[in-house]
Amino acid sequence: MNRRESLAAFAGVAAALAGCSGYGSATSESTPTRGAESGIDTDAPGAGSATDPELIHVRGATERAPLWLADPDGETERERRSHRERRRHSRTVVDTPARAERLRVADGVDADGLDSFLSETDLDSQTLYLESVEVRACFELTLCRIEWQPDEVSTDYARTQLPYDTRCGVDDHVFEARLVRIPASLSADEVHGYGSSIGTAGCARRNRAEAGSGDSASAASTGGDQ
Repeated sequence: MNRRESLAAFAGVAAALAGCSGYGSATSESTPTRGAESGIDTDAPGAGSATDPELIHVRGATERAPLWLADPDGETERERRSHRERRRHSRTVVDTPARAERLRVADGVDADGLDSFLSETDLDSQTLYLESVEVRACFELTLCRIEWQPDEVSTDYARTQLPYDTRCGVDDHVFEARLVRIPASLSADEVHGYGSSIGTAGCARRNRAEAGSGDSASAASTGGDQ
C-alpha cells in the first residue's frame, strides 16, 4: 500500500481530493507558555498556545489552495492576490458564522468532515484560523504549535520527507491547507500580524526547544528581583 492508499483508509478524518489525500488531527489542551520565535507572550491576557489543536487538514495537488474564504461579492480573496502569493502561503481568521459560511473547498474535496467541524465550533468562544502552504510534493508538514494573541497568530511546522515508496515528483508541488480551531475568541478585524516557521526537526524537539526558550526568558525577566 502506497502513501495515497494508506491516507485514504482514514475514513471519518480524511478529506479526499482528486489524485491526492488529506487528513485531520485530534485535540489537546492549550498551554500557557512563551513564544520566543514569534514574539507572542502567551502568558499575556487573551494569548495562548496549543501543540495539538483540533483541525481539518487537506493536502492537494491543486493550482491554488484547496480550502479558501470567498468574498461576499463572489470574488475570492485568493483571486485578489498575485499568482505568486496564492501559490505559496495564505492565512485568514474566521471569527463569525457569516464568515464561516464563505469557506469554499475545491472540486473533489469531501466536505462532510468540514461541515461537522464547523457545526461543532462555537465561534462565541472559539476562532478558526485558515492557513494554506505550498510544499514540495515529496515532503509533508506537521503543525507543531500555534500561538495567538488578540492581534497576531503564529504557527510552527516540521517538514519531513514522505516514505520512499510514495509516488511524487521532486519538482512537483502540492498545497496543504489547515483549518485550525483556536480555543479563544479573536477578531478578524484586530488580527494584523501573522508568523510562520518551518523546520526539519521533529515537533517534539521543536516544542522542547520552544519551552526551553520560554523558561530562559522567564528566568531572565525575574532575575533582578532575586
